[in-house]
Amino acid sequence: MAAENEKSQHGDLENGKLENDSTTRNGDAAGPKPGVTPTPVQPPNGGLEAWLFVLAGFFIFINSWYDVARPWLNVVVTIDTVSGVSQAQHYRTELLPSYSSSTLSWVGSVQSTLVTVTGVLTGPLTDRGYLRPVMISGHFLVVFGMFMVSISNDYYQVMLAQGICVGLGAGAINIPAFAIISSKFTTRRPLALGLASTGASIGGIIFPIMFRKIAPTAAGFGWAVRSIAFINLAISIPTLMILCRKPGTRAPKARMVMDPRAFREPVFGTFAIALFFQFLAYYIPLFYITTYAAVKVGTSTDFAFYLLAISNASSFFGRTLPYVLGSRVTPIQILTFWDAAGIVILFSWIAVTTTAGMIVWVIAWGFLSGVLVTAPAASTGHPTLSPSLDVIGARLGMSWFTAAVGVLIGAPIAGALADVDKKDFVSAQAFAGAVMAAAVIGLIVPLVAAHRWNQKKKAGGVP
Repeated sequence: MAAENEKSQHGDLENGKLENDSTTRNGDAAGPKPGVTPTPVQPPNGGLEAWLFVLAGFFIFINSWYDVARPWLNVVVTIDTVSGVSQAQHYRTELLPSYSSSTLSWVGSVQSTLVTVTGVLTGPLTDRGYLRPVMISGHFLVVFGMFMVSISNDYYQVMLAQGICVGLGAGAINIPAFAIISSKFTTRRPLALGLASTGASIGGIIFPIMFRKIAPTAAGFGWAVRSIAFINLAISIPTLMILCRKPGTRAPKARMVMDPRAFREPVFGTFAIALFFQFLAYYIPLFYITTYAAVKVGTSTDFAFYLLAISNASSFFGRTLPYVLGSRVTPIQILTFWDAAGIVILFSWIAVTTTAGMIVWVIAWGFLSGVLVTAPAASTGHPTLSPSLDVIGARLGMSWFTAAVGVLIGAPIAGALADVDKKDFVSAQAFAGAVMAAAVIGLIVPLVAAHRWNQKKKAGGVP
């Protein structure tokens, strides 16, 4: 059974995850005492503490994931090309009237990139036992950045507050959340990660609607953003109480922050390349759903805006339902299957010309997007990608680093290919489908490697 494979797949390498109670004076990291042989332990695969970490992860994803933290900017980038709404008017006519939508879009691109790329530093720091300072500093930057956005009145201020400050803070807590949950589960790891990441779906529904309802009132843009910032602050408190009760556990061996040799491993290298192509395609619909609906399909701007909420609601099920099968289907199999389905969904976008068709397509894409942001993290825990749980934070950070490059350049490339004035999105849509196909090709090597490892483990050929 695949369940037995997954349960035992970390045999010796899970034994490398050491329980250690010694702490530094500041409580930032724990390390083995000299002359004392640390006792290896198995991940609990459940229990109160493990599920509390899942709850903390749920809160983190509400605060950190990039499709949640910038709902008003998404409106600026997309709807402003059609007809102004209050958020777009604030940036374009009151705050930044001299800047184009494409220029404003770089704020979101920088933020989104930092959310993924910062993990290349914070993942290894988590492995080294510095979970507490990483979490405290990350949450501070998210809350502080949001409050600064609310009082920003120039482009460089918006870029510093939202693009850089919020981006760095969200990135600081994002990958460690994946890593700490992964270290507490074996067979239940995909489900645990999926449940935690549903926080992004919940926030992605609540925050955009909340902003849209408050900003046009007398409270205005500033208090709309500050209201979200206060929620971020309130959520941060129980998150830090759960994660910072104990100092982090230091891996028994020091790890480099980034190990370039890992990219030369055929399995991990092709996996990282696949993530680059996957996220190169992933961001194109997120940036252009509302524009396409309003310009090409002819929906109202209000309806186009709420398509984002529909997409986020659908992603809730994409983050959970594929993992209900448990260990019968492995995360890398789930990722490969849904990337292949993504090719069909992205190319079918070209044929969407009605409101009903747009709703159906957005639901399908929302479900798929939920899988695409959870399955990579769950897959990275496999021994063929992470030789030891001691390096899972570093490997997560490195794989998401390549994804960040795709995040950064995906939307600008699509912007150059799409001609909004002529209502022509075919080139951008075809580009998204083509690079998703490249992602599927890249996943073949890690998929085969994981299957062979599991079969060898089942036959008793892996110690």
